[in-house]
Amino acid sequence: MFNPRPNQKEILSYTHGFMGVSAVPGSGKTHTLSRLAANLISSNVLDDNQEILIVTLVNSAVDNFSSRIAGFMTEFGLLPDLGYRVRTLHGLAHDLVKERPDLAGLSDRFTIVDERETNEILANAVRGWLRAHPGFAAEWLAPEIDLDSDSYIAKSWESGLESLAKNFIRQAKDLQATPHVLTDALAKYKIRHSLLDFGLDIYSAYQRALSYRSAVDFDDLIRLALLVLQSDPDYLMRLRHRWPYILEDEAQDSSLVQEQILTLLSGDQGNWVRVGDPNQAIYETFTTASPEHLRRFLRRGDVTARDLPDSGRSQPGIIKLANELIRWTMEEHPVEDLQNSLTTPLIRPTPPGDPQPNPPDDPAGIVLYDQKLTPSAEIDTVVRSVKAWLAQNPDKTVAVLAPRNKRLVKMADDLHAAGIETVELMNTSQSTRQTAVLLQEILEMLAKPVDALRLGKVYKGINRERWEAPETRDLCRAVHHLITRNPKVEDYLWPRTGVTWLEELNAQSVDSAAIQELEIFQQLARGWHEAVLLPIDQLILTIAQDLFAEPTRLALAHKIALLLERSAQTHPEWHLWNFALELADVAANQRRLDGFSEEEIGFDPDQHKGKVAMATIHKAKGLEWDRVYLLSASNYDFPSAQEYDQYLPEKNFIRGKLNLEAEALSRLKAVMAGDPAALYLEEGLATTQARLDYCAERLRLFYVGITRARRMLTVTWNNGQDGGGSRENQASLPFVHLSAYWKETRNADSR
Repeated sequence: MFNPRPNQKEILSYTHGFMGVSAVPGSGKTHTLSRLAANLISSNVLDDNQEILIVTLVNSAVDNFSSRIAGFMTEFGLLPDLGYRVRTLHGLAHDLVKERPDLAGLSDRFTIVDERETNEILANAVRGWLRAHPGFAAEWLAPEIDLDSDSYIAKSWESGLESLAKNFIRQAKDLQATPHVLTDALAKYKIRHSLLDFGLDIYSAYQRALSYRSAVDFDDLIRLALLVLQSDPDYLMRLRHRWPYILEDEAQDSSLVQEQILTLLSGDQGNWVRVGDPNQAIYETFTTASPEHLRRFLRRGDVTARDLPDSGRSQPGIIKLANELIRWTMEEHPVEDLQNSLTTPLIRPTPPGDPQPNPPDDPAGIVLYDQKLTPSAEIDTVVRSVKAWLAQNPDKTVAVLAPRNKRLVKMADDLHAAGIETVELMNTSQSTRQTAVLLQEILEMLAKPVDALRLGKVYKGINRERWEAPETRDLCRAVHHLITRNPKVEDYLWPRTGVTWLEELNAQSVDSAAIQELEIFQQLARGWHEAVLLPIDQLILTIAQDLFAEPTRLALAHKIALLLERSAQTHPEWHLWNFALELADVAANQRRLDGFSEEEIGFDPDQHKGKVAMATIHKAKGLEWDRVYLLSASNYDFPSAQEYDQYLPEKNFIRGKLNLEAEALSRLKAVMAGDPAALYLEEGLATTQARLDYCAERLRLFYVGITRARRMLTVTWNNGQDGGGSRENQASLPFVHLSAYWKETRNADSR
């Protein structure tokens, strides 16, 4: 039975008009919005052919809303599935375009390309454009960079341009700028800029490729849905009648086009409720979303603004910490431009007698570990803590969260080595990463066939389990020692006439079991060397047939073979070393391998008690655990616009560390805004603004990470230097402040 709080009752009293709701983490916004939908339906405000339209962010939320509304409808004695429709924005856009493809300029048989095909089209277009414009790299790369001699930088340069092209196209579509419209605008202002030329050319080629396939992408769906609504007033009026009430969830992640679509559907006198938390807007770096859309809506004179400040999720100490981060940001952040990154309302614990009381106050459950650690030491510290805590709390939930996927890889491996079960909400599962690492090592060995160390690494990789087993450990390590110390690998793999290396070892009375082991490995390695002339996908499958018997590992190898085959089609000049670098991204959890992620739709932490959930903070949004470990609270992952900070979107191989994406998109926006003066701003200003935007988002990301914890929270940071280096990370400014604040709070409480 839902017993609403006073603030929830205010929202549930809504009957019509525009309302905006700022909801803190754990305030029950989904429950409240679901109940509001059920209340409206049960109050007979709908005709038989009308529905409440609920728009949310992700597919898992669609199921969540549908089940909650159905439950309320059943309580009211009504049919559970009538009177409402729950859709993501993409799902809603697809409904509109599919219903009226003629207004979108499409045939009724149009298809939608997936992300994989989108990436392939862009990769081909970028590769072809670079061949036709050899001077482009020289214009933007640092003078000392030589793409021909550094395959890693060459790959990063191309993948960076693919990302730039994707975001250029996404932004253009959000601005309703087709290639033709953008071409006319550039001609009108007589603008020539190589980044705009690049973006427009790739955009044009990309749209031609879609047209050839009679296809659209997901951004087209949204753009065309707006076009459909703008093209037929009668159709728009019918939709307004069909959906007289619109309830929007996660409105802080709204884009300009999303806001325009819902504005048209609601009309000037419509009924539109927008619920969100500007402090949890953490997707700006990846999308065209902006919390400013919701903030602007809340300031409108015709909008009733409400707050949901009460949260029963976290213990009082964690709430204090999150609120202090808001207060410090608004009042004391040393960079004035970042002081609006977080806003009120502050989180308020639930009142006495609330059906969802906060966990008991436990100041000792909050640890801001301010000691400087190396990356490996940080992971070791957390693994030991997790193991000890789970031994005492096997019925509790726990998560390790990090700002980036890459940071979680070693953590997952070390947790497994410690015998701790994990649930990985990551790009790739542990089995996928292990398979990718092994195949990567084999390709590197084949690319450098006389490198004894790489040959030894492959031997160790394919004997990983035997390497640790007591009965075979000594033999495997002795064989590995012999392989890595071999001065002439060719005399082992391809012996000439005369005395061979194996015969020499036999003459030296080397253990016969080791000789037999070396002979078996010799046949494997020779077979792979003989297969190097095969296409890369066939080479991978040949290796897999020799190594794997389990259906899962063979299926993984097949996926990897398809991935590398697509890369070969895009890059016909690639050699084995390039393909090994491609697998390194999979192994480092930086690239998703479709079909093998363990992320679950509608993931419920309470279904995985006693296991460690592993996720980026982005993927943890909307979830909560009894205990949370928050890693890497350094200035590298959470910069604050200080002179010593570094920024992930900026690459060292780009001239002046410019953010080419920011430089291109700022000029695109200026063109479409009809602001030619902005096109001639000094180079680097857009990069500076992008730094501020990134810092603001990272402050919100830190806030989201803190508010995932119910009872216990541990925050650590690392200096980024396991083996030493020229530049150490420092503890991030928000972490430093919260650490000092928490010490003062604990000391004051103890007096």
